[in-house]
Amino acid sequence: MSSIICFTSDFGTGDAWVGVCHAVIHRACPQVRVVDLAHDIAPYDVRKAAAVAASGAWQLPDAIHLVVVDPGVGGDRRDLVLVTTRGTVLVGPDNGVLIPATWRGGGVERAFAIDAARLDFHAPLATFHARDVLAPAAALLACSVDVTAFGLTIDPATLAAPPFTPGHLEGDVMVAEVIDIDRFGSIRLAVSADDVAERRLDRGRIELAFGHTLMDVPFGGTFSDVAEGEPVALIDSSGWLTISVRLESAAERYGVEPGMVTRLRALP
Repeated sequence: MSSIICFTSDFGTGDAWVGVCHAVIHRACPQVRVVDLAHDIAPYDVRKAAAVAASGAWQLPDAIHLVVVDPGVGGDRRDLVLVTTRGTVLVGPDNGVLIPATWRGGGVERAFAIDAARLDFHAPLATFHARDVLAPAAALLACSVDVTAFGLTIDPATLAAPPFTPGHLEGDVMVAEVIDIDRFGSIRLAVSADDVAERRLDRGRIELAFGHTLMDVPFGGTFSDVAEGEPVALIDSSGWLTISVRLESAAERYGVEPGMVTRLRALP
């Protein structure tokens, strides 16, 4: 399998949770390297975690992605292993947090519900499935244990819905959610790099509407393609279409928050 586990959570680093999960993984598969993708996601923010995990899957498709933002821990939601058509493997709760990352891999090819009884450790603590179920499962996968040894095949159609949906066309206009605001105030939209290429949004300027705010933004390759204080549209390291203002916060300037919807089109 992979020699890297990318770990995303809302655990922070002020408590023992991240370190304990590292230790569980190391004990089960000493040769694997754990990369901490992000742990300062706001508590219970499934949307942000899904956006971060999708970014990780886009940049590191060969890694195993362990994603734990889990408001329903201990309830009746399932613990999952998902395998995409292009081979990316994701481990996390069945609350939609893994689904946007699967889009980057061509969609879900196989889905498994982890059977904790098949894992070689004590019964899981209801409040810490990350330590007792999800991290051990990721470690076993990293050490080339086949998922069928501890997972039950399930129908991908039964998976929980994602916290946001991909952009879609309405005539010649693309309608897309704001999925994320990064720490610099850049606005990430549910429009992938593939969508941008297919719709030829990268050929000149883009018109976007956020509520009553209408924007005409040049498409660029990097932030410095525009002057300080000017907006630019680009594909950033997340793999999403992103609206930025050079050296300022685009979200603050335009009053944009996650969950808002924009309508956009390429200008002639």
